[in-house]
Amino acid sequence: MTSNKDFWRKNFTWLHVAGMAVAMSLAMLYWYKSGQFSDNILKKSPVLMAIWGLATGYILIDLVKSSQNRDDKKE
Repeated sequence: MTSNKDFWRKNFTWLHVAGMAVAMSLAMLYWYKSGQFSDNILKKSPVLMAIWGLATGYILIDLVKSSQNRDDKKE
């Protein structure tokens, strides 16, 4: 049985934090430039755009890391 600390260390690395920060910054830049004038509920709210950026950044980095791990195991 793994502990809670091991779970967080394995699934939440510095790459995830960096990816989330970049994606959230880009999402907020998008909201500032054009999203705040939209009728779409996701684009209208800066909080929802920040959450969307955090989730997108985490998922993208996780996909890249898992594909690199898969390639390393093949060799």
